[in-house]
Amino acid sequence: MTGMLLTKEISFHPNPLVDRAVKLVLPFGLVTALLVSLYLTTPHEDYLTLAGLLAAYIVPPAGKESVIPIGIGLGEPWWLLAMIIVVIDLSTSLFVALNLDLTLKIPFIGPWIGRVMEGGQSYIRSHPWIGRLSTIGLTIFVIVPFQGSGGMNATILGRIMGLAPMVVVGCVLAGSIISSFGIALGTTAVLSLFRESVYLGCGALIAVAALITGIVLLWKRYAPAA
Repeated sequence: MTGMLLTKEISFHPNPLVDRAVKLVLPFGLVTALLVSLYLTTPHEDYLTLAGLLAAYIVPPAGKESVIPIGIGLGEPWWLLAMIIVVIDLSTSLFVALNLDLTLKIPFIGPWIGRVMEGGQSYIRSHPWIGRLSTIGLTIFVIVPFQGSGGMNATILGRIMGLAPMVVVGCVLAGSIISSFGIALGTTAVLSLFRESVYLGCGALIAVAALITGIVLLWKRYAPAA
């Protein structure tokens, strides 16, 4: 499986060193540009808060469904939090998509990636509709706020599905934009209802919880047999 995935690696330059440098600079350059931009445009306390939320998102098990609401609750702009999550998802996806061969050789991380790949194969076997829907299925996987549906796991899953690296990155980007901004706007709306009335806010929370529960139950009931 790994050998088949690596045959789809893309190249930016015939010189292997230059090619690897480009593949590493792209994802890390995005994160660096994000951190520098935040440092230059936000107050120091807000920068520390945003950097902490960013770190919490990168380290499992925190996901966008928890990091974004917490950030909004701390007073950070909803659109900024959503944008940060999108950039992190894009950077992670780029790193894995462009450097899968290198990632598999990193001590501790490589074996973990291998286990994720095995888990991805099992996931596709249990949810065959993901493979049949191809790019749409992968985008849906990123949109649904389940643990493990972030940029890294989604990219590995996309490669297992046989999609080209940049196609996978595009699916992750689209799914991250939809889910991140959707969660941010939804959280803002619920908080607005709480400011108007505690009862309205509680009702909105109950409705959201019921919707999520319904999605999970439908997922478990129908997806494995699809």
